[in-house]
Amino acid sequence: MHGVLRALAAGCLAIVAATAARAQTPESFYRGKTVSILMGTGPGGSYDLYGRLVANHLGRFIPGNPSLIVEHMPGAGGAIAANAIYAGPNQDGTKILLSHALPLIEKLQSEGVRFESRKMQWLGAYDQISQMLAIWHTSPGKTIDDLKREPVVLGSMGRSHLSYQWATLLKGALDAPFRVIAGFPSGGELNLAMERGEIAGWTVAWENITGGKQDWLRDRKIVIPVQFTLTRMPELPDVPTLIELSKGESRDIAEFLASGTPHARALAVGPNVPPDRVAVLRAAFDAMVKDPAFLEEAKKRNLAIGPRSAAEVQALTEKIVDASPEFITRVKAAVGALQ
Repeated sequence: MHGVLRALAAGCLAIVAATAARAQTPESFYRGKTVSILMGTGPGGSYDLYGRLVANHLGRFIPGNPSLIVEHMPGAGGAIAANAIYAGPNQDGTKILLSHALPLIEKLQSEGVRFESRKMQWLGAYDQISQMLAIWHTSPGKTIDDLKREPVVLGSMGRSHLSYQWATLLKGALDAPFRVIAGFPSGGELNLAMERGEIAGWTVAWENITGGKQDWLRDRKIVIPVQFTLTRMPELPDVPTLIELSKGESRDIAEFLASGTPHARALAVGPNVPPDRVAVLRAAFDAMVKDPAFLEEAKKRNLAIGPRSAAEVQALTEKIVDASPEFITRVKAAVGALQ
């Protein structure tokens, strides 16, 4: 009898606790909390620049005004951080992923992926990553014609990272002899390696240059022979895109990779974060990207802002993850994911 009573009492307590949790408003939950902006690279580079910009402003628009900090979890081209957000213990809305191109990672990386991009709860994208090949001015492989004959070495992050995939796709499109080596933990490390002459260059984000390496452009320390964008950037009107340089299926693959670039400038939370908290985080994101103070700081940091809503990011996700297995196999071969 006593056992039955204890079980009933425990059940009542559980119901009371669950009811109290449901009754807690997002504002009361976030008040006094610290929210982490988690990114899959080390310090330095464009991800870090954007992460700190978001951390400076997003909290003002979240009910309860939590503090925001930046955390780094580098590795596997961003997959380790994505796994932590997707299946980790922090499913309460206090961990926000500053995303890499997750749908592309999911489809192209054979190991280490424990997330499903379509089940991530996207908050929106603040821009799309615009990448180009930056070659140090002392390298012999500064032009497209040079790259077709010079066996230079290009650096990259992991094999699942766009910095590796774009360079490998370019190598195939040009039938070029250059090598692409992976394993650098961050854009900052790649920048240093290029400046030291350890690599000829790498696939860098435009904001990596304009946000912290303006002297590279001012003093002509780098040459940009190709850009990995859907269309030519206004800042680089005379530099061809890889899509322009490619033919047939190589062109289709270049366009497929480019369709994933908004995800590399997006925010997401895990699949089990309560809907009311997701709703306020999405509203906070939408307000932030229109906020004059946020936009002014982005301008001062030379960081582009071209926002997309959560629904738009989700639609792009579906398009990528629904690609046929046959096409994905061909993409993997072209970007070196099968090596």
